[in-house]
Order: sequence, then C-alpha cells, then structure tokens
Amino acid sequence: MKKYIFLPIAALALGFAACEDDDTLGIPVVNPEIPAVDPSIVSVAPVAGLETISLETYNNDGQNFPVATISAGEEWPAGYDFGAVAQISTDESFANPYELSTIVNGTTILLNPEDVQAYIYDNITKDPAQQTLWVRFGMQAVNGKEVIRLGNADSFIGAEQINVLPFSPAAVIEPMYYLIYSDDAETWAKANSVAFSHSDKSAYDDPNFTLVWEVPSEYADGLFWKILPESTYDTFDLENGLVIGVNEDDSESRSGHLNDTADQLAGYIDMSGRIMMEINLDRVAAATGADDVMTFSYKQAIDFFWLAGDNVNGLNWSFASKDEPTMWTNNYVNYAGIAVLGSAFKFSPTYSWNGDFGSDSGLTFETTDGGELIGKGDAIGSKDINVAEPGLYYISLNYVSKALQLVKLNSWGIIGGFNGWGESVEMTKVNDFTYTVTQTLNEGDEWKFRANGQWTVSLGGTFDKLDPFNGPNFKCNESGTYDITLNLSTLPWTATVVKK
Repeated sequence: MKKYIFLPIAALALGFAACEDDDTLGIPVVNPEIPAVDPSIVSVAPVAGLETISLETYNNDGQNFPVATISAGEEWPAGYDFGAVAQISTDESFANPYELSTIVNGTTILLNPEDVQAYIYDNITKDPAQQTLWVRFGMQAVNGKEVIRLGNADSFIGAEQINVLPFSPAAVIEPMYYLIYSDDAETWAKANSVAFSHSDKSAYDDPNFTLVWEVPSEYADGLFWKILPESTYDTFDLENGLVIGVNEDDSESRSGHLNDTADQLAGYIDMSGRIMMEINLDRVAAATGADDVMTFSYKQAIDFFWLAGDNVNGLNWSFASKDEPTMWTNNYVNYAGIAVLGSAFKFSPTYSWNGDFGSDSGLTFETTDGGELIGKGDAIGSKDINVAEPGLYYISLNYVSKALQLVKLNSWGIIGGFNGWGESVEMTKVNDFTYTVTQTLNEGDEWKFRANGQWTVSLGGTFDKLDPFNGPNFKCNESGTYDITLNLSTLPWTATVVKK
C-alpha cells in the first residue's frame, strides 16, 4: 500500500523531536522559550457536513481525509503554526487509545486512510462493515523543527465521532455456509443441504464453521459434497454462483484443502452415523497468497464418553448403562465429566469395550500451591490410565489433541459480585454429585460455581445446561435470598436457583 505525504505541510505538521541535533553545525538546537500559552485558547471542531468516510475512496484518490478544524485566540504565539497528534478509539472513554500521526493543512486536521484502516484491521475487526470511531487531538505549536506540545502528553481536546467505511476485502466471506450432498457428484438438490454453525463473531474474524450432522441412512455407503455460501444457496444458481469444492489430491480424504476455483472437485464422506465437519473459509487470506488457510476435516462425532476402571462410581471394570455416560461435550472437541475414581480407568466412546482407549505414557500428578491435586498427560494408547489417589475427580479431555487433565475435587462453592469476588462461599455437600448453599444476591450481581476455592475448575453458562469450561457468569435479576443447588449427577450438569 502507498503512503501519501504532502509537503511542505506534512513535514511541518509531523515534525521532529524538539531537541533534534543539527547535523550541519554539530551542536544541538535548543528550543527558545515561547510565551506561556493557555491551551484553552485553542479549539477544535468537527469538519462541517462530514459524512461517512470511505477510506478506500480517499486512498484510491491519493488523498488524506479531513476530520477537524482548528481555531485559536489572539494569544497564540507569533510565528508558530498549528500541529496536532491524534488518538483514535472505539469509544468515548478512550480507555485503549491508539495514536496516529496527522497532517495539518492550515487550520484543517487530516488523517491518512491507510493508518485508520490498519488500526481497524489490527485492533477491532477484519470485517469491511462501517465502523464508528472516536478521535481527539493533542495540539502543538510548530516553528520549523520545533514542535512544542500544548499542555502535556495527556492533554487532548475536540473528541468527536467519525463513521468510516473500511477497504473492501480481497475476497468475500459470507456469514452462512451450507453443505450440499449428492450420490453421484453431478446431481445437486437444494433439499439435500444442511447449514454450518458459527460463532457470534464476524466471519472475517472467525472464518471457522462447524457442522454436526447425522448422515441420512440412504447415504450410509458414502456421499459426495460441496459447500455453498448463503448467496448461492438462496438462488441455487450453481453455474453462476460461488461453489466451493476440494483439491484433486483431497477428493477422497477426510481432511485437506478447499478450492473455490474452476478446477475444484467434490469431496467424499465415507462415514455413516453422526459426523462433525470443520471448515476454515479464510478466503481473504487465500486471495492474498497465504497457504493452508482454506481447509476441511471431518470425523465421527462422539456425544459422550463412558469410563470403566477400578471403582469408577462404584463399579469395578464394567460400564454403567447406556443412559449413564460419564463425559459430555458442547463442541465435540472438549469433553468434561465428574467421577469417583480408584487406581486406574479407561475411556470408551460406547457403553462397552468397543473403541476403548487409555494412556501409554500415563499422567503426572502434582499438588499446587492452592492445595489442588492435578494430573496431566495424554489419552493416547491402550494402557490403563493411572490415578495418584482415589477420590472424586473432574476429568477433561481434548479429543483432538488427546490432552487429558484430572483435578481432585475437595469442595464446591460460589463466588461473585455479592462478596467482591473474594474467597468462595462453600456449598454443603449432599452427596458426591449434589451441593447446596443459601446466599443473598443483589440485582446485577454476577457469580459462578467453582471447585476447591480455585479457578482451575469453574462452571457458568445457563442453569439448565452448565458450561463445564469456565462459561459465562450468571447474573442475578432480582435482589433476594436464594437456595442454590448444584446437580452434577446427570448430563448436562444443571443448577436450581430458587428465591426464598
């Protein structure tokens, strides 16, 4: 990208340090004192009639864009021109400001469109949607190489809102995508499609999409697939709309690279039952030459894991019933469960010895400064997983990386705004899987469950489906005293909060 510098105005405005050496004389230039200037004699006002600023239009025209005009009283020192620095922020508080250089043309302050674009892209979003920003100015008196700040480094005036339209992306990433499937890779029907899910972020900031889907029984022997953005799905004009397939080398693979060009092929799914497919559609990065940014992978989706071992919830190396799994997931990657463990155990994706796995390398246990016994390792291999000492454990497994962690549970408590997020208020243990407490909460109080008085294990989310991975805080809607019950006996875990 090009930078546009206007001379002599830009050089005058951006200036140099007030005590820069003069190389021609070999002695430093000492700034003469200027008359005492009250910073309040300078004022800054928004440019009249300023509307939404198209950064791309100004950049294409080789122009900086005006944001404010300067005026000063008679006390302004003779011989000094105006200069300014700018701070830009996402809100009026300027809690996290970013400093930009300015160009001052007479009494007009201008900003470089590329600088503002870089700020948005690096600090806010990669989405090309219009952004509302705040900008304010630190004023300077400029005389040649002298640049003297009025007030101090924290003195800013003229805070104003500006609406800017960022540059167009190198390629469009739409908010919704669909998997379409076929039995012959030639005949495609809109009815044979299923939507991917996505986070609440912009697809430009999070180009990852996920699909958990039960393969129709009539396609149990295999099916072909491609991906459609929402715009093509709506029209279903596959000849003229964007269609995304795979590279030739990956046409029969369970993972590989996506291809949005004319030489794409259909992918192939060779699994039946429930599958999870993940795609990365960073078409912007791909369009700028980055490798390995448009990818796909799919695998069998596992809803639950069962545990069997030495005294696992009272059973000795036998699985509980089909209706009593130990671990569950909210994303098909991270799984969590709570169980009484003896000396060793193993996992199974079914309620039988079918596909079971353990850990060949075992776990390493340590007691933290907070008094928690934690075991870490991986669940790769067929050997039994060792447990340092019997007890009740929180178990977490990343099924992609196979990272495994055990945390021995000594207590459960609640913590939040009602006690200044201090020490946990301990809950009363009814049994290994049920805990109660009575607590006064104020309207607006946020709070959570946590184990052992530490933050290694905490539960948030919603009461009917607790998030086992440090989910969002709960929030009290009405002041009062509440009976709170934590139920860990069924999956997903739940809580009841009843006002007395």
